[in-house]
Amino acid sequence: MNNINMLTVYLGSSGHARPVFKDAAKKLGAIIGNSGMDLVYGGMDAGLMGILAASALKSGGLVTGIIPQKIKDSERVLQGLSETIMVEDLCDRKKQMFLMADAIISLPGGFGTLDESLEVLYWGSLKLHSKPLVLINIEGYWDTLIEYIRALPDFDERYLIVVENVEDVIPALENAAPMPPVKTPPHLPHFEDEITRDTDIPIVVDKANIENTYFVTCALGLKQLGKHNRAIGFLNANGHFDDLLKWFKIAQQETFITSKCLKLYGAHENEKMLWAILKNQDSVHIDLHGEKWGESEV
Repeated sequence: MNNINMLTVYLGSSGHARPVFKDAAKKLGAIIGNSGMDLVYGGMDAGLMGILAASALKSGGLVTGIIPQKIKDSERVLQGLSETIMVEDLCDRKKQMFLMADAIISLPGGFGTLDESLEVLYWGSLKLHSKPLVLINIEGYWDTLIEYIRALPDFDERYLIVVENVEDVIPALENAAPMPPVKTPPHLPHFEDEITRDTDIPIVVDKANIENTYFVTCALGLKQLGKHNRAIGFLNANGHFDDLLKWFKIAQQETFITSKCLKLYGAHENEKMLWAILKNQDSVHIDLHGEKWGESEV
């Protein structure tokens, strides 16, 4: 892939990640800045997000932050960005970040990072773009998820590049097989409006594919932010969501999501049992500042 000038990076906002992940974010920021490329990211000072952006700025890169006014991210904007673009809501942020990018990179993160990454793969499955997604698989963080994704019936391998180290990102993009150019339509499908509509009908997925996985992950991310309180369930017949559910626990163990996030959904192989679980699903409140973001490190 040639003419790579603008990189959009998705990554975790948790301030509690291990040093190996923070070091990777700092190193990637330096690589982007020193390579003369521009960075687009979510605009926050929290977690790996702030570390990445501060490193890119220090290395001479231009950094654009995209911030949605309607969620709490707007309370933690990184100061000193080259440009800050305020948008209305989360779906507007994701669309703007995608449209500005020549390629998309995902470092380790939680529900939000996974939602953004799956959105790129979902739009790819619909042949709406020709931009690759690079997953940086630090210490095998994405292993279980990659195994899950690659087994899905609507997954298109051309849209996913996996590297183990940040130093491999640019060479991998430069050596990627070119895809036929696609004219991206002005409207890109998303599920935020459907998820947050005024209803208490539970959200249940029963088929493992890219579309459903993107849909339910988006629902989990929005619920984590307090944007809705609908019950969320996985009808896990034959264990087809096992690897995804396993990755959720890995994300919690690595502190990219909180332990409360594992209470945002239920799963069972039996439909009757699942609905019983969802009927009694507790309401969960997550203190984003205290439990997730922590203090700024930049």
